[in-house]
Order: sequence, then structure tokens, then C-alpha cells
Amino acid sequence: MTWPHRLLPAASLRGFLLGWLLGGLWLTVALITLWQGAATFARVAQAQDERLGVALSQVVQAAAQGGGLASPPPIAEPLSYRVSTMQGEWLAGDRTLAAYPWRGALSDTGLPRLYVTQWGRVPARAAAALRHVPGAAAGEAVVVQAAEPLRERLALWQELPKTLLAWVYGAAAAMTLVVWSGVSMASRWLARASRALESPQMDAAAYDGPSELRPVVERIHGLRRRQREWVGQQRRFLADASHQLRTPMSVLRTQLQLAIAGDVPASEVLPQMLHTVDRATGMANQLLSLTKLEQIKRAGELKPIDLRAVAHDAVVELAPLIAAKRLEFALDGEALHAPADALMLGELLRNLLANAIHHAPPAGRLGIVLRAYANTTELVVWDEGQGLDDALRPRLFQAFTAAKGGVGLGLSICRQIADAMGATMALYNRVENGRVVGVDAVVSWGQGP
Repeated sequence: MTWPHRLLPAASLRGFLLGWLLGGLWLTVALITLWQGAATFARVAQAQDERLGVALSQVVQAAAQGGGLASPPPIAEPLSYRVSTMQGEWLAGDRTLAAYPWRGALSDTGLPRLYVTQWGRVPARAAAALRHVPGAAAGEAVVVQAAEPLRERLALWQELPKTLLAWVYGAAAAMTLVVWSGVSMASRWLARASRALESPQMDAAAYDGPSELRPVVERIHGLRRRQREWVGQQRRFLADASHQLRTPMSVLRTQLQLAIAGDVPASEVLPQMLHTVDRATGMANQLLSLTKLEQIKRAGELKPIDLRAVAHDAVVELAPLIAAKRLEFALDGEALHAPADALMLGELLRNLLANAIHHAPPAGRLGIVLRAYANTTELVVWDEGQGLDDALRPRLFQAFTAAKGGVGLGLSICRQIADAMGATMALYNRVENGRVVGVDAVVSWGQGP
């Protein structure tokens, strides 16, 4: 499982959209609030530090205007001040404000040092600087301190631009309603698509859900339609197969009864029974071939197959039948490839060869020809049979339709295999000098110009 799947496990689409969109919206609002709060805090802190510097100057100015250290400067509450000697002894101001402990580090230029201290029991922000003021020892600088409770620095919520934040939160609330309503509408569209998928009788043209899901709905309805058609075909096929299998079984039962009763000599009835069993076995095998064909058709994509190699294997498998009729066989043509499935193609060739062997005269000829021209690849199975009856030709590829001695499934299976491989199949009488001299079964891939 990849990291996106671990991060976003399968869940409700509605819940995911609401969580993702609203979460992103309110995260943005929170970041704006934090940024605005930090900016305001910095502004308030800077203003407090500036007030402390002004307070230091006011203390010195008040002393210089003739009042000395005993004259209180015009410092507004909650500001306070203290004047101390370099030894930390109190000279003027608020005694509860602790003396600046690092007096030796103060600059002679009078630049103030900002720090945090204790004012009574209250944390305070303070500024300290060296100053020369009237009333102090001659030539001696004093330490002037100004302080303000630290809570004034932290009361930033009173300074926040509430109008801006009110607009941001109002816009976020409005966007929340927009997102919620949009997701709700999308959920109702998905519900329509779900109902369309659950209703097999609904026409895909009447679908009124999201256009992005229309191809899915149409495809699923198409699959259901083809499934219904396939099920109908299979039901008809099974009905026909049951009927066709019932006939040889009834014949075999009658033959057995005749043999048991002794009405017919065993030497006469046993070959008949063997023929009946062979006929029933052939039909059962071809029914199994159809089942395998459906499985292979659903297996996946076709790959280029060596037609000559598959033809050679089919001929080797049927060599005993060819030898039994003393037939002359030929495999002609160069090695060619075509998109196919080896199992399906082998089944097709075995059926065509078995059909050719059955209809070929004893000691006659048959063979396979591989040829290619333009954009077409062809596989031809030919024999020297009596040819096709024009009345029977239109029905040869229908199930349970057969010429004399056939089962009636072989050519139907061959046509279905060819269709599954994207090929075409046709049967032709081969004519020479106006006379039918055999039959050609042609399987073609592609089309010529």
C-alpha cells in the first residue's frame, strides 16, 4: 500500500470532501489569526518599550526643570519609576520597584536597557539607563528606571484589529455554508448515479447525474445488457444441448435393451453402441470447449502467437486419425504471427482438422497453408471433400447444425474462437474446371486495402 492510501484510507466521499475543504479553510483562518496576533503582539511590545523610554526622559526632564528628584514626574499610571545610586540605594520614586541589578553594564551614553523584573508581586517590563539629574551627588550619574506591568504587554486581544478578524471569520463562515451546500449537492448527484446503477431497467440516456459518471453508468448498463444476452444465449444453448444429448442416450438405452434381450446379435449391436458413445463423448467434449472458451475470452489481452508452431502441435495430436485414413498431409507457408491465444487457436485448428479428416476421402489429401498479403494474415485448412451443400451453408456455424456424420458444435465453436481472437472465419468450396474438388476453411486476421 502506497503512502497516499495510508494517509487517505477509503472512507465516505462526503466526509472526505467536507473534512478536506473545511479543514483547509479553517486552517487558513487559524493561520491568519496567528499571524495577526503575532503582528499585534510585536506592535504592542514595541509601543510599551517606547513608553518606557519616554518615561525615563520625563523623569530626567522633571528633575532638570527645578523640582529635583523630590518632584514626581508626569508619568501616567500604570507606569512607575525609581532613581537609585550606582550602589543601588534608593533616591526617589517607587521603593517597591527592585533596583536594576546589572548597573555596571549600563552604557555611559545613556542608552536604556530593557528587561523583565519584579514590581512588588507583579511581573513588569522595565527600562534602565544612566542619567545625570539635579539633586544627585555632584558629578555622579544615577540609575533611572521606568516600569509597567507585563500584563499590559500581553493584553493584545484588546488591540487586535477586530474589524479585520470579524471580516475573515464572517467570510470563513459563509464559505463553510457554500462548501457544505456544494458537497451536499454532489452527494445527491452521486445518489442519483447510485440509483441509476442499481436499476438495471433504466435507460442510460435518462441518466441525470454528474456527467463525469455517465461513461461508468453507460458501461455498466452495457455490461448488464450483454450479461443478460449471454445468459439468454446460454439458457438456449443448454436447452439445445440437453435435447441433443438426450437423443444419443435414448438410442444407447434402446441398443442396450436389444442386446440384453438378445433380439440383435452382439457383434452387430456393439459397434453401433460404440458409435453412439463416441458421438455423445464428442458432443460433451465440445460443450466443455465452449466453457473453456468463455473463460479464456475473459482472461485478458491477446499476444502474438506463432501460427506454424500451433498448427504443428495440432497436426501431431491428430496424426493417428490422418494415418488411419491413409491421408497425405502438407503444412505449407512461412512462420507467421497473429494476435491469439494458444489454447483457443489450438482448439480451432483441431476442430477444423477433425472436420477435414472426416470429410476427406480415404487416401486423399489435406493440409494447412499459412499466407500473408497486404495487411492480412490467413490460416487455411483444406481438404478434398465433396464440398458444401448450398442449402446447408448458411446454417453451418449455428450450434447443433451439422452435415452428415457431424456433431453440430465444431464449426460453431470455431466461429466463436475466431471472433474472440478478432479474426474472421469462412468456408469456401474449392472449384477447378467448374467442378468442386474440396473445401477451404479460412481464418483471417486484419483487412487488406
